[in-house]
Amino acid sequence: MALSQIISRTFDPQLKLIPGLNVRSRIFAAKEKTAPVQENLTTVNALLGSLEPMPQNAILLGRCADGLPFLMSLGDPELGAILIGCEQGYGKTHHLQVLVDSALQSHSPHNLQVAVLTLNPEEWNRLAGQPLAEKYIQGMAAWYDPQAESLIASLTELAESRRDGQRRGPDVLLVLDDLPALQDLSWEAQVNLRWLLEYGSQSGVWIVATVNAREADGLRYWIEIFRTRIVGRVGDETSTGILTQHAVAPLENLVPGEFKAWTGADWVGYTLPLLGEVKTLAG
Repeated sequence: MALSQIISRTFDPQLKLIPGLNVRSRIFAAKEKTAPVQENLTTVNALLGSLEPMPQNAILLGRCADGLPFLMSLGDPELGAILIGCEQGYGKTHHLQVLVDSALQSHSPHNLQVAVLTLNPEEWNRLAGQPLAEKYIQGMAAWYDPQAESLIASLTELAESRRDGQRRGPDVLLVLDDLPALQDLSWEAQVNLRWLLEYGSQSGVWIVATVNAREADGLRYWIEIFRTRIVGRVGDETSTGILTQHAVAPLENLVPGEFKAWTGADWVGYTLPLLGEVKTLAG
């Protein structure tokens, strides 16, 4: 499995390499403010505001134990599709919303658009209802809505045309809230989505999905394609193996909102921040 490009909270002015198995994972060093790290940086806004400057193409994962932000870059195709897995009620959807919230605050709508497929559209009302955020929303639909398959088809066409050098435009962050719902899509839509999961990042279509750990065993065919793994609380050993594909300390002691991400060298733990006021970049 290819390894993800993770931006760590390490403050060093040089670009460093983490020794990986087959693919290099990079630590991007952000510049530290002169002010000390504050312990109350518990919202997306506050964590992003503690960085100066904000690294290019970065989105926020969460807050590490030392209080510093933990970021991930969307700039390297080796990142591939991103999977967030944990048990029900431990923060999967909230994690997606943190990623999207930070993406809106760190990118211009000319550089990044967002699309969301979910079983519970009402959980995304906060995002959809923000006037500024409307500039970023390329599509938002329930999995069971016909619009979902149309969205997948349009993104597949976009990615294919970019591979042929025919179309340019902003990158797209495609959010798949509750991955098992894809099994109810048509065969054509599933084929398109599988192709996007494997090749979308090469054309600027970045996919992040969530899965309930209890459903991981029945989704091996889909889970195997994800290159970047993020895990929360998982109590079952089989599910842990399927979701991580790496040796990892037991996950059953993680509390809601606590996650670990594979950096290419080890697992880094962090806590999700609260969602603050959405403040997007102008333009």
